[in-house]
Parts: sequence; C-alpha cells; structure tokens
Amino acid sequence: MKKADAMRTPDLSPYVAEIEIRVDSHYTDSVVSLGTIVELFGMAGTKLAYMLDGDGGLMRAFDNVEFLAPIYHGDFVRVTARLLGVGRTSRKRGYEAHVVARTFGIGSEKTYGEIVQPPLLAARATGTTVTPLERQRLTPATLRGHARAS
Repeated sequence: MKKADAMRTPDLSPYVAEIEIRVDSHYTDSVVSLGTIVELFGMAGTKLAYMLDGDGGLMRAFDNVEFLAPIYHGDFVRVTARLLGVGRTSRKRGYEAHVVARTFGIGSEKTYGEIVQPPLLAARATGTTVTPLERQRLTPATLRGHARAS
C-alpha cells in the first residue's frame, strides 16, 4: 500500500462491539446449539451497527463460520464484532466467540465455576451486512462509501 493511500484509509479500530452472556443448552450432552452461537454473532453485530450507523442493518451473508471448540450449558461467552470494511451500504465484519468462564455441576449436582485463562476461542466468522443509505443516521462522512479490504 502506498503511503498516500494509507493516509486516506479510515481508522476502523474504534468500531468494536462486545457482549458477554451466560448460555443455555437443551441438548442432553449440554453442548450449546451452533444456531445459538450464530445468534450471538448477530447480537454483537447489531450493537456494532448501532455504533456505526444508528441502525441495526440487515445481515446479507456469512462468508465463513468456524466452530473451533464446544461451548457448554452455563458457560459465559464473550462475543466480539469488529468492523473490517465499509462500502456505500455494505459493512464487512469479523466475529469471535470466546469462552471466558465455565460452570460445572449444572442441575442437581453441586455447582462450581472457573475463569478460563486464556479465554477459549470457540467460534469465528466473517460476514457482510447492508445498511440502506436512508437509514445511515450516524455514519461518519469519512466512512461513507469508503471500501477497505479485509
């Protein structure tokens, strides 16, 4: 990348949204549904969209979703959505889900928990959302229509 191009590339690093939530499972082996993890990506992504545009936008597609480790009933999961690029109406995002605490002994068993250090990367994804121009209430002028490769 040329130096002049680097100077024009907007800084997307402030656009990171996190949520942290305890998850439940309805499976007998206590593994959390993959659909639940994707839903958590959507929650963090909506928070990110509010930060950037003031509107939740619409999910167009996930380019890639990887499930790297199981998440169990009672786990505390930190989900991060990061802005990777901005087009006229499209937004490229990266997502990660980390297990940050684990609960043991759910149900009638004696319960205890522990902090997971370092946090366990359980899933990651990339995807594209769309926010129509008329709904971009907060989008900084420096980001409008500026594409950046991820």
